[in-house]
Amino acid sequence: MNLLWVVAIGGGIGATLGYFGKCSSGACPLTANWQRGAILGALLGVLFYLTLGQKGSAALDESTPNVTRITEAQFPEQVEQATLPVVVDFYATWCGPCKILSPRLDKLAGEFSGRIKFVKVNVDEAQRLANRFQVSAIPALVLFKNGKVENQVTGLLAEDELKMRLQSLAK
Repeated sequence: MNLLWVVAIGGGIGATLGYFGKCSSGACPLTANWQRGAILGALLGVLFYLTLGQKGSAALDESTPNVTRITEAQFPEQVEQATLPVVVDFYATWCGPCKILSPRLDKLAGEFSGRIKFVKVNVDEAQRLANRFQVSAIPALVLFKNGKVENQVTGLLAEDELKMRLQSLAK
């Protein structure tokens, strides 16, 4: 969805709440008056837009410059038989935290280029693979060394914490 539309919709909803709101003290930020409601609604619209990702769900399902999207059939060759350590990002296109992790992971993959291989797997399309590695929540990163699971991370880690784990994997 276009940023302009999200801001307009958020502002309109906020203005409506402000206009029809019953806050007479003026202390309620959203419903004190229609102007405040419009401003706060537009800001919430921008936050919503940024949280869901500007490129949309389809972009998450594509390879990035440093992270290759693989299928379940490619997994043995790309991960288990790889000569470098491998980070596998298990994600879904509908997952908000996955959309936040994707650019972070692509940046870190660039920093570790030549030392660690980065791939991603869509759990909706590779459910057997997700079950095999007990991926019960996403985003999930499974770190492999010599074809064996070395470490597993579930959720959205801070970039510094993730970088420390990658440095340990690259040794």
